[in-house]
Amino acid sequence: MEGIDGLCTALVILDQDISLLDEYDEDVLLTLEDWEQEPNDDLMEKLQVTPFENLPTNYPTVLINGINANISQPIRFTPGRRYRLRVVSISFTYWFKVRLPGHTMHVIEADGTSSHPSAADGLDLCPGQRYSVIITVHKSLEFNYALNVTFYSDFFPPKLGLNPRHYQVPIVYRNNAPTKKFPVIEDHEVKWADEYAMESRDKHMLLGPVDQHIVLNVKTLINKVGIPNYAFGDYAYNHVPVPPLYTVLTTGDMALSPSVYASQLNAIILKHNHIVGLELHSPKTLMVHSYHCHGHAFQVVESGPVNANSLVPVKRFRGRQPMRRDTITLAANRYVRLRIKADNPGVWYQHCHQEQHNYSGLAFTFIEAPDAMQRTLRVPEVIIEFCRILEHPTQGSSAGNIGSNMTGIEPLLKIHRHADSTKNTL
Repeated sequence: MEGIDGLCTALVILDQDISLLDEYDEDVLLTLEDWEQEPNDDLMEKLQVTPFENLPTNYPTVLINGINANISQPIRFTPGRRYRLRVVSISFTYWFKVRLPGHTMHVIEADGTSSHPSAADGLDLCPGQRYSVIITVHKSLEFNYALNVTFYSDFFPPKLGLNPRHYQVPIVYRNNAPTKKFPVIEDHEVKWADEYAMESRDKHMLLGPVDQHIVLNVKTLINKVGIPNYAFGDYAYNHVPVPPLYTVLTTGDMALSPSVYASQLNAIILKHNHIVGLELHSPKTLMVHSYHCHGHAFQVVESGPVNANSLVPVKRFRGRQPMRRDTITLAANRYVRLRIKADNPGVWYQHCHQEQHNYSGLAFTFIEAPDAMQRTLRVPEVIIEFCRILEHPTQGSSAGNIGSNMTGIEPLLKIHRHADSTKNTL
């Protein structure tokens, strides 16, 4: 459930493949959240008018299963049983790492897509990511254990006790049993779950050949008061008078042309059933992003550093059935290569799940199969009437005009300069 202010929780939809139920005995949900005390709109507006270096670094409260992480509620394990631990990041800014020392995690799902079991010692989750792991409980009642949860960000400087922050969820085998101690190990010694090494269970082979190749570069655009606004290309995403779905349904053949969609939508038109190769690059930046795809689970193909004008693959899927998911980390000075099949007609918002980046415009739009949408989709009349009451236009170009006329649209964000990549910006 998406929402920053107020209550958030996870909606678990059970897999239709009931054979998965044979792989575990019990289900346990673990939600991880960064909770801001300040209303989101107020916080985001403040970030748009205050230079980054002048911002106070206020860290949010960490919630585990909706409760302050400092008083995390215990999880009780019964010896010999197998538990499916569903780990859900409902974070809007920060990353989380999860480990259970003394136990091996077998990852069986990422972002709603089942996978063949893959052994891992820990999970590293960007905002919006989800994993399921199977944990086989020891038969001995001698010790209890602790689930380690680390809250961190790469875009705020390290600060003792605040970034990173470490929490423990008690794993109870037996009341009053001592908690087993383990030596501290560095992150580079941990075998983290790796989507490039995982194989999807849905029997989808690597899509290809590619019909449409899309390359988008993340740019940090500094406005005249020194505030970073992020964009996939030269335009920060912004809303328009006519929602793009209405433009698709009311402009006939023109809906197949980018000219009827305002530049700030960053609209990309996909042909029905085409194989799309999507490359996201984050060059010349110190910022990490969390790309979230609505409408599809993409195949994870390749990633690596961006060196000058070349790509250097470090991770590459080498099996037959690439892992599919809908959220992935795009690290600083790196790229990711993904594939989808445009078989789900619709207007799909694509964005960074880090809320300040999303708010400032790091987003684009898939206009997928406009001709198929015109044949199959109808907006309920009650919705159209609601728009009329609010005096919102419901037809024509993004500006509500005939054809590609954009008269009346708000001016594009004025960019003062491109960011200095040697400085970190939120």
